Amino acid sequence: MLESVSLEIANHWAQEDFVTEVNKNCGTLVAFDWVEDFLADINTNIDLSELEVNNFKFDTLVDFLKKNNFTFVLGLRNITWSEKNPSPEWTDKLKEILKSNDIDYDEYIVQVWPSPIPEFDVPDNIFILRYSYDEYSKIDQLAASSYSFKSWIEESDWEKYYKHIKFEKKSRVVVFVSDIENLILHERYVK
Repeated sequence: MLESVSLEIANHWAQEDFVTEVNKNCGTLVAFDWVEDFLADINTNIDLSELEVNNFKFDTLVDFLKKNNFTFVLGLRNITWSEKNPSPEWTDKLKEILKSNDIDYDEYIVQVWPSPIPEFDVPDNIFILRYSYDEYSKIDQLAASSYSFKSWIEESDWEKYYKHIKFEKKSRVVVFVSDIENLILHERYVK
């Protein structure tokens, strides 16, 4: 249930123009953080470490890239987290799977916020995977402020799933969100 509701929300965002990336062919990973059966928060600056490597659906991401004729992925990493997020283990696994599917990978380091994400003039075969905050993204704006997220969700069709709750342990679902397609890339796990 947590996965289906998380994906429903992401699909709603896509239909209602919340996916407002600076660049075309761009997407990000959104963590939906659940406590019991209540959605407590979302996050776009998520840990991608050893824990996430084990059950991350890299193959689903590759299928998306191949289906849409992307032969190159440009990762946008924030300089503040450049050594830790995504972790070397996660990035190595991504590179390995992309390479085995003839998809190239490189990264661009984004400066510290409030420096904006640059707009890239990229050909149609390049997909931009954003790991850093984009001030123009309505989803990032919701994730950056628990008050904004609370205000939004309490006015939405998913209000019954929301509960403002302090938590230490949570169940996390990771959804890939883009203006092309949204996908569950990591099913529920304890974080």
